[in-house]
Amino acid sequence: MASVPEIIPHPTEASPKQVGCTFQYPARLNGCAHIDVLLLDAENRQTLACMRAYARTGLEVGAVACESEAWWAPSFRSRWCSLGVAVPDFALDRDAYVDALLDLLDNCPARMILPAHDGSIEALRARRMEIERRVALPLASEAALDIAVSKARTLMLAAELGMAVPRSFPVVDLADVPAIMSEVGFPAVIKPNQSWVERDGVGQRMTSQLVLTVDDAKARLADVFAAGGQATVQPWLPGRREAVSLFYAHDRVWARFAQMSHREFPVMGGVSVMCESIPLLPEIAEPSERLVRAINLEGCSMVEFRRDREGRPVLMEVNPRMAGSVGLAVSAGVNFPELTYAWAMGESLQEVTGYRIGQRLRWLAGDIWNLKCAFDSQGEPDVLPRRRALATFLSDFVLHPDAFDRAGAGDLKPVLAELHKSVWLHAMGRVRRAPAVRWLTRNRKVQ
Repeated sequence: MASVPEIIPHPTEASPKQVGCTFQYPARLNGCAHIDVLLLDAENRQTLACMRAYARTGLEVGAVACESEAWWAPSFRSRWCSLGVAVPDFALDRDAYVDALLDLLDNCPARMILPAHDGSIEALRARRMEIERRVALPLASEAALDIAVSKARTLMLAAELGMAVPRSFPVVDLADVPAIMSEVGFPAVIKPNQSWVERDGVGQRMTSQLVLTVDDAKARLADVFAAGGQATVQPWLPGRREAVSLFYAHDRVWARFAQMSHREFPVMGGVSVMCESIPLLPEIAEPSERLVRAINLEGCSMVEFRRDREGRPVLMEVNPRMAGSVGLAVSAGVNFPELTYAWAMGESLQEVTGYRIGQRLRWLAGDIWNLKCAFDSQGEPDVLPRRRALATFLSDFVLHPDAFDRAGAGDLKPVLAELHKSVWLHAMGRVRRAPAVRWLTRNRKVQ
């Protein structure tokens, strides 16, 4: 029996009631209004950026979050959210998640559904035919996705195309780690073969990890193996991080956008917290197009590079979905969400021929965490000295005040919800665990 999704309409005068870990506003499932776009993963930045982009064109937009994230999901707090829905977590029960989506689509029809997370994409792929009988799903073909989600297959194809790829050493046994690390050297990177892995019905997102010792490498690899994944060891590259986002459909590239990352969270290999639009440099733009064409990766994708010690761009990976920093592209003049909707609806596509250079986008909650990482991880690669990290963090408020998403100027509740969850609650937890506070709390109870 399908799990009935919990409907969370955009609040007006009603006050939310906390039910478990979700917020529920009074509503009935039957009689739900038609939704043009149903955005999944309401806790993600790209979901909020897409919601704002679609709402500005007059589309009705709804959002979905897993029950564990619904209580704080920024998109639910947006003024543009017509409908918010909490469903079972795909990481814990993939079938219950899809069943709830199908039930929702049967009761609240939508024209397009758009996932933003590797885990939700994999859940939809497992039952793609059922989803596509009800709604347009703008994903590449299964053959293309099989290559794109596999870092090993992507790098192999890229090497065949003549692209620079990192030296990669697959690890199948922890006993081989000392020999591999002596070949790679330190610092090194443990890179999972797939970002989303599952074991015994439980899913988990895996990210690249920096390692500085053999024991550290063994521990990180053991974590990947325990989650059901595979991994390779690659040398750490010290250069600039760049990426090219493309929209490819009907054997043609309709939009191109290049960016560089100034700061990330986690500091090594994480998502960009301060990024900037850059020109379409031939050494990254042309290989990106060749790779996307070779994969036949239709839709929106991002090809990521990092420069080596000689300044040569080396392919890191391909993400076959809307990037977390898609808000930067939209603000610079490349509306990937609009292209995605037009493609899904079978409408004519218009090529984007240019965009603004030097546009910046800052993710404040992530940047605060980047600063914390800098203070906690001194001496590690990519980590600035504390004073310089703090000075950069503070000076960017003055030097780049326009880096904050201007589309959110009249839509502040999502930002406040994210800061409350990601920063304030964490800080208060640290304060409550402080020895002095614990002592005062115990003595107050005694009195």
